[in-house]
Amino acid sequence: TASTDAPPKAGPLEVEGEGPLVVREKTHDAEPMALDQALYEMELVGHDFYLFVDADSKQPSVVYRRKGYGVIHLNV
Repeated sequence: TASTDAPPKAGPLEVEGEGPLVVREKTHDAEPMALDQALYEMELVGHDFYLFVDADSKQPSVVYRRKGYGVIHLNV
């Protein structure tokens, strides 16, 4: 799957408030896949989480590593 950086925004950056500042934004092509494939892809890229579209439910989901593995299914 491909992932691309969003084009840079034009103009000066104005920061308001005390919250965290987003410094990078990416667009990720999400192909439907099985849970085991999503776990494989997460390990392949070396991240602690991986966002994917579940092939069975057709819903966005996230697998993550935290004292083992977990999965979050989003209802949209």
